[in-house]
Amino acid sequence: MSCDDNDVDCTEVLDRVYDFLDQELDSRTLTYDEIKAHLEQCRPCMSTYDIERVIREALARSCGCEHAPDELKSRIRARIEQVRVQISQTP
Repeated sequence: MSCDDNDVDCTEVLDRVYDFLDQELDSRTLTYDEIKAHLEQCRPCMSTYDIERVIREALARSCGCEHAPDELKSRIRARIEQVRVQISQTP
């Protein structure tokens, strides 16, 4: 997917949406300002971002103040990364 923003690729933005929402971007990726600027200019990416944001808000309301253990978060992130790699290697 791509839009008129030649500086930032939609795929890269969407790969970082969860990190952006969690405010967990690292220095090896796009900055918050780059992602925010891209989302403001790209309707398809903004739509995906909005869907994820609304889902997270609904989950936060229904789960109350319970937080997942750090070990569980790490395992989930590792599994998500494995799936991303598998998908990117699929022809």
